[in-house]
Amino acid sequence: MDPLLTIDGELLTGTIVDRPNRFVVRVRFEDAPERVFLGDPGALEGTVEPGNEILCSPVEDPERATDYDAIAVRVDGVYVSVRPALANGLFERALARDAIPAFDGYSCLKREPSLPEYGRTDFLVETPAGETAFVEIKSCTHVKDGVAMFPDRQTERGRRHLRSLEALSEDGHETHVVFVVQRPDVERFRPYQAVDPEFAELLARVRETGVDVHAITTSFDPPHYSLRNDDLPVDIGSRAGRSESE
Repeated sequence: MDPLLTIDGELLTGTIVDRPNRFVVRVRFEDAPERVFLGDPGALEGTVEPGNEILCSPVEDPERATDYDAIAVRVDGVYVSVRPALANGLFERALARDAIPAFDGYSCLKREPSLPEYGRTDFLVETPAGETAFVEIKSCTHVKDGVAMFPDRQTERGRRHLRSLEALSEDGHETHVVFVVQRPDVERFRPYQAVDPEFAELLARVRETGVDVHAITTSFDPPHYSLRNDDLPVDIGSRAGRSESE
């Protein structure tokens, strides 16, 4: 399959020195370390670690405090994307190609539709039957023993999104949440109960009320992003949560 997305422009390889705050990582390219913007505020344990190889994109903007954007970190032989905002675009392109079986025949009507009673969600889509459905996208990069887990940091925003989907579902709307795992070394997905037990419980609850839960994986082979697994198994339940927290 052709790539979903290709990066234009130069990519520089460096080595992570440290992470002074959630949105900045210091990277050594050749000489003194440079401050690089990190678009992923997650914990990124095991990914954004000193000594790991990182790919960065130069940015020419005199008003910015940093001259580079972090693109991906090499971990165990694969590149892990650290651009959570990219998940929406990857999903949208896969949707347009009918590349995700669960969304075969669906099409995007609007990005970030306003929901007066529930806030916003990521996509309003049209179903094959001509109805509308709502889709929430979550980017995931934390993987342990082949299991992708979300979130890797407490997320009240994520819990709020699940509650919005639940309310929409209870009102009779078709709703979906899609976890886009931005790395290929994954066998299944489960909520990270040890980090955010309320999110894990909510995810199980909203699925019972009719919210469809999906997961897909992508791979980054510079400069191309591709769909790797279009139907990653999803494991939701107390048993999975207990085993992770033990």
